[in-house]
Formats: sequence, C-alpha cells, structure tokens
Amino acid sequence: MAAMLLIASAAAQQMQHAALERLRAAISDSCLTFKCTYSMYVSQTRVQGEAEVMLQGNAYAMRGNGIEVYCDGTKVWTLDPSLKEAYVEPVENAGVNALLDPSSSDIVFDTAGNPVSASFIMQDGLKVDIKIISATKSKIKPEDAFRPQVDFGSDWIVTEL
Repeated sequence: MAAMLLIASAAAQQMQHAALERLRAAISDSCLTFKCTYSMYVSQTRVQGEAEVMLQGNAYAMRGNGIEVYCDGTKVWTLDPSLKEAYVEPVENAGVNALLDPSSSDIVFDTAGNPVSASFIMQDGLKVDIKIISATKSKIKPEDAFRPQVDFGSDWIVTEL
C-alpha cells in the first residue's frame, strides 16, 4: 500500500512538473499577459479579486485591487500607490516562488495548450486559486516593464526587507 502511494505521489509530481514546464515554455521566448480572478483564505477570511499579470522568464508584474507587484528576477516590489507605501525584498524572501517549485503548483491547460486555471501553495502555506479569463502572448518586453515606474519621493514610505 505504501509503495502504491509513493508511486501515485511521484506520478502526480511528474504531471505537475510537466504542466509547469509547459507554462515556462510558453513564456520562454515571449511575454504572457493574462487577466484573472483569484481567491485565497487568509486567517479563515476569503480574499478574492481580479488582477492583470505579465510573465516573462523569471520576471512578472501584477496589478489588482489597488496593489501592484513587480519582480525583475532579483527583487520584488510590492506597492500600494493609494497609501504611497512600498516593500522591497530579494526574490528569495518574497514567498512568491511557487512558479519555481513544481510540487507547489497545479496548472490546468485547455486543448490548445493555454493555461486556464492554476493553484499555488506559497512558501507560507497560503493556497491561491487562479482562474484565467483571457491570455495573450507578445514580444519580449524590456526589463523596465518588471520594475516600478514610480519616483519614490519623500511622500512614500519604502521598507527594504
């Protein structure tokens, strides 16, 4: 029985890894932009919303519900423009590396090979469910597209983590 569970677990991890590799292949030579809805539970409270996400290689940018998150592959900036607050941290500390860990993600594709939904378990154990509404591929974007285009003046509170 234990051997069967180990085989099933290994097969599930291989399937998740294959799905992750398909997503990586989809963005290896282009930028994938998608609109999505998301939901998660934080301290037994359901949090949900809509976002627009750009993925390109190890970089991403997200905007949704008044929050902006940028990652150039080395740093992650989380901004709340309405409050003029920003958090900057190394990508290793950001807790958003689910895309790098195939055991923490489950990605579903349609018959054309486009991602339609995903579930990620973040480093802190938080599970995020995503439903992709629309997706488009475009040419590679410049690196600046994955960094905040904000002048952090004296009216901003910027915290380096």
